[in-house]
Amino acid sequence: MKVYITGIAGMLGSNIAYLLKDKYEICGVDIMPFNAKGIKCEQFNLLDYTSLVKSIHEFSPQYLIHTAAMVDVDLCEEKKEEAYNINTKLTEVLSRLCLEESCKMIYISTDAVFDGRNNRLYIEKDKTMPVNYYGETKLLGEKSVLKNGHTVIRTNIYGYNIQDKNSFGEWIYKSLESGRTLNMFTDIYFSPILVNDLAEVLVCIISSYKSGLFHVCATGAVSKYEFGVYLKEIFEINKGKICAVKSDSFHFKAIRPENMGMSNKKVCKEYGITLRTAKESIEYFYELYKNNYHLILKKWGGL
Repeated sequence: MKVYITGIAGMLGSNIAYLLKDKYEICGVDIMPFNAKGIKCEQFNLLDYTSLVKSIHEFSPQYLIHTAAMVDVDLCEEKKEEAYNINTKLTEVLSRLCLEESCKMIYISTDAVFDGRNNRLYIEKDKTMPVNYYGETKLLGEKSVLKNGHTVIRTNIYGYNIQDKNSFGEWIYKSLESGRTLNMFTDIYFSPILVNDLAEVLVCIISSYKSGLFHVCATGAVSKYEFGVYLKEIFEINKGKICAVKSDSFHFKAIRPENMGMSNKKVCKEYGITLRTAKESIEYFYELYKNNYHLILKKWGGL
C-alpha cells in the first residue's frame, strides 16, 4: 500500500514515516529539505497546487495523511490569512483531490476546536466552539474532510523532533536539565499522546479502510503542571524547578481553552485497542530516550 504524507519533515510527519516505512511505500512532501532513507521525499510549497496535484497523481497513494499545519496559536492570530490558507484552504484542496484520486485521507486536527468549558472529557459528538483562530481554521478543515468521506483525528501530540525544534515534552526535560525554572499551568488540562502511539492507531485506521471522526489521545486528562511534574519525576531530573501558576497570569495574543481533555473511548472500542494514560505515555517517552530513539530518528533523516 502507498501512503502519502504532507509535512514529512515535521515532528509528526517524520515519526509517522519512520515508524510506518516497513509497512507501506511512503512518499512525503515538505517545504523543508528532507532525505530520509527508504522513502521518497519531495520538496515544494504545499500551496503550490500545480506541484501538489502532479505529485499525488504520479505517486497514486491509497492513503494520504495530512499533518502539515500552522500550529503556533499566537502566530495564527497575527497572520490570519496565512493560517487560513494553510489550515483550511489547503485541507479543502486535499480532501477534494483525494476524492478525485480515489485516495482515503486522514486529517490531523486538534483539541482546540472546543471552547474548554466542559467539566468532563470531550467526546466526538460534543459541540465545537473554538475560542481562537487556530481552532477555527482547523475546524473548517475538518468539515471539508468529513464532507468528502474521509477521516479526522483530533489529538494533542508530543514526541521527539527530527529537526532542531522541541515538542512540549522535549522542552520540559531540556529546560529542567539546564537548570531553568518553569511556570506551568494548573488550570489547563489536556490529553497528550506520544506520536509513536498515534502512529499505531493510524495503522489500525489504514488497515480497516474506514472513515470517520476520532479522538486519538491519552486516556484521561492532566494539567500542564501535572504533566511537567510527572516528566521531572520519571526522567529523574534533579535540576530545575516547576512552579504551579494559573493561566490568567500570562497574557497571550490568542485565548487558550482551559479544558482540552478528550475521551478516546470511541477509537478504542472501534479498533479494540487501549491507549496509555499521560503518565504511562511519559514512561514510554523516557524508555524511548534511554534506547536512543531520538538519535536513531535523526540519523535516519540524515540530520
